[in-house]
Amino acid sequence: MHKSLKTYAVVLLSALMLSQSLANSIYAVSAIASTAAVFTLDKLGSIALKNNVNVKLIDMDILEQPSGNILIYTLSYSNSSTNSVAHVDYFSRVTTTGGTVIQGKPVTRDVTKKNIPPQSSQIVTYYVNIGESTKLNGTKVTLFMWDFSSQDYQKKLGVFSIPASYSVVVPQGQSKKLTLDNLQVDIKAESMQRLKRNGKVYMRVGVSYTNLGKKVLSNSTYIAYLRSAGGSVFELKQEDASSSFNVQSQEKKTIYYLTEVPSYMKTEQMILQFAQEDEALKIMLPVKSFKLPSVTTSDFAVANYAVKKISIKNNTVETQLKSASVYSENDFAKWNLQFRLKNLGNKPVTLPAYELTVKAAEGLSIPVDSKALTNVILKPLEEKIVSLSADVPLTLNQGTLKLEWTEPAVDDKVVFPTALYNIPYALEHNNLMGQEYMVENRYGKFMVKLGSYQRLPWDDGDQIVTNISIRNTGLTSVQLPSLKAIVKAGMSDLSSTAQIVTTNSQTSLAPNETKEIFVIAKVPYSYSFNQLKIVLQDTSGDEVTKFLSMYSNSLNNVIHTIAAGESHHMNSLGKKAEVRERRTTAYNSNKSNLIYTELEMISEEPRQSKQAQLVAYYKTPDNQFFNAMVSQSTTPTSPNGKKLVTIWSKLPQGVDTSQLVLYIGEGVADGKLTDLEGTSTGFINSVKLALTPKAVISQNNLISVDLFPYNLSVANAVGYITEERDTLDIAVNYSLSEQEDFEAGAYEHKLVLELIDPYGQSMEKTLVMGTDLPMGKNKSYTTSFNSNLYNKLRGGSFRINLYDEFQGHRVLLGSQSYPITYKASESRKPNGSGSTGN
Repeated sequence: MHKSLKTYAVVLLSALMLSQSLANSIYAVSAIASTAAVFTLDKLGSIALKNNVNVKLIDMDILEQPSGNILIYTLSYSNSSTNSVAHVDYFSRVTTTGGTVIQGKPVTRDVTKKNIPPQSSQIVTYYVNIGESTKLNGTKVTLFMWDFSSQDYQKKLGVFSIPASYSVVVPQGQSKKLTLDNLQVDIKAESMQRLKRNGKVYMRVGVSYTNLGKKVLSNSTYIAYLRSAGGSVFELKQEDASSSFNVQSQEKKTIYYLTEVPSYMKTEQMILQFAQEDEALKIMLPVKSFKLPSVTTSDFAVANYAVKKISIKNNTVETQLKSASVYSENDFAKWNLQFRLKNLGNKPVTLPAYELTVKAAEGLSIPVDSKALTNVILKPLEEKIVSLSADVPLTLNQGTLKLEWTEPAVDDKVVFPTALYNIPYALEHNNLMGQEYMVENRYGKFMVKLGSYQRLPWDDGDQIVTNISIRNTGLTSVQLPSLKAIVKAGMSDLSSTAQIVTTNSQTSLAPNETKEIFVIAKVPYSYSFNQLKIVLQDTSGDEVTKFLSMYSNSLNNVIHTIAAGESHHMNSLGKKAEVRERRTTAYNSNKSNLIYTELEMISEEPRQSKQAQLVAYYKTPDNQFFNAMVSQSTTPTSPNGKKLVTIWSKLPQGVDTSQLVLYIGEGVADGKLTDLEGTSTGFINSVKLALTPKAVISQNNLISVDLFPYNLSVANAVGYITEERDTLDIAVNYSLSEQEDFEAGAYEHKLVLELIDPYGQSMEKTLVMGTDLPMGKNKSYTTSFNSNLYNKLRGGSFRINLYDEFQGHRVLLGSQSYPITYKASESRKPNGSGSTGN
């Protein structure tokens, strides 16, 4: 098993040749000079036991123990004779530097080696208790044989004298082949790190095991110790004792060991020593010692956006901080961190319940919201993206933060951080309107865009509406989760008023397909802000996780203007329609005015559909908004079908109705477009219509009276006065037609007939189209008015004024005078029954 160690000088010479710096070259030359005299045991040669039988000293080590230090030495016997050689004929003794002589005894595993077969070699390890002695330099191993012809029955065969230049320690950077679990394993001390944690100091030693055998190395019976230059010894414990030790055939694996040390202890020239218990002898035997590399005091943090591989239950998982962004809010820096995880193993992996903290240069630790890592399972070769967040006080240096991943401690066990990542300082990206940005999360890769931002009145406050488009840039379809919105405007959290609206029920995105969503929130109308942050959270599972976030400090309230006489096309799926102004007019009264608009709404859907419920506001040039009432038909509309939508609002008399602009949008409620029978809680896709208000011009006759969609034509009218009666009877001959191209909501206009008699008295009748005035041509309508003045009336004329009355406000449509005919009573008619003559 033994092979000569490569000389330290050769290793250092190779390092010298590879080094690029003068400083390293000087160091390497110095190292060559200092190690040129290193002594190896093979230089001691061999001792002849008899003809063709030789023995060599191939290894030595010492382990300090309270009950006495144990020295072991290993002899290699070579029998090239044709006969077996009995061990009982030979023995060896150790002479310490203090002069104490102790006979060596074989360790338990070699006790059964009684003979050395012919033409073979055999290795036997012996031990002696050398008391308090700690040095091998000057130690002697003397070989004897039993010789009963000698005075003391023994014969000295030779001596192995250990010179001062000999060291049992494997030089730094070199490995040693040892037998472990009946497998040949190449072991090397790779690293040593010093860590401060919870006020204590720990040393972390990394040891690599390369399994040179053909079976899995499933455990290690070695016990590791850390020995300082001052002689202090500390037992090392495997850092992750919960993980098995498995090292596959031909695999190289680094195992980490941990121990607590005094804070004042010097860390130069430290030694890693392996020992193994001899259960039968009930003593610890040294195995091999390694010189450790210089201690690392750096934080060993993963470089910006670099990949870090971690081991979980013997599976390798690749981790990477994909992105980090921060924005300030109140007294905190709000950090968003996005991690990529990929299982490189061949078995599923469940992530441990890592404790995540942000480490500040000032020494503070800030907890991280790591719910996204809870119960994460990675299938073989599966990759997932998780989002993390932390609130770091602004008083700390935000440019030197690090993120630490640590498994939770069990039974007060000290756990070394699994990984430490640099957090690159990057202000949260300002999402410009209309510009796409890449987002990657657990669902896939997307391009997202802040399409528009609108701020408009709602009741006694304002609503803000952002349009966000999400485009699937992956190669497969993506099922979108159920989303919830967090909305922050300036320093105010508006999330309690937020709703997400989609204009269709689509929940999956094919490659390169886009979905639009609207995020609505309410804000006091007097509140000013110039920063808006929207976070869309995935609420489909037990835990809420971030889907995407948008941040903008360049808010531009863009409301598209529809020029007077032009059409607006609404493009919501299933409710596409063309909208245009038909007419706008004002109704006046002594106390207030009423602005009234009729819109034509023409379906652009190829199937019968229900049109969108409209929400409307009138706006003055000085930014006063007046809520408008909207009336529209709730019945489905056929393709190209027309609906009449009436909109109105009462205004103070001082408002100039000729300068008004009409804002209209599509009503929403419960995350979707509002049903026509429902009540809206907000509106989207708002535009402003430039209006062309026109005053109603009163006609000087009633030949054609427009009361859209009705048209009334009065052919003639006559009044009748009958002698001795106080009644004025009116008969109106008319034609009434209705334009049937339009469907409308409830008809709320009233036709008011006002009669002004010869005495100037005014009397009114309110007429219902189609009821009081039946539809058709050459129809007749009669009514009567009473006055005690009429029994003296013998003729003259009366005037009919027709008014359009809406919501208590009127406009005069037309006016015309008609004659009054006097009729004698029946008793005074010639030849009449009961008549009286002159």
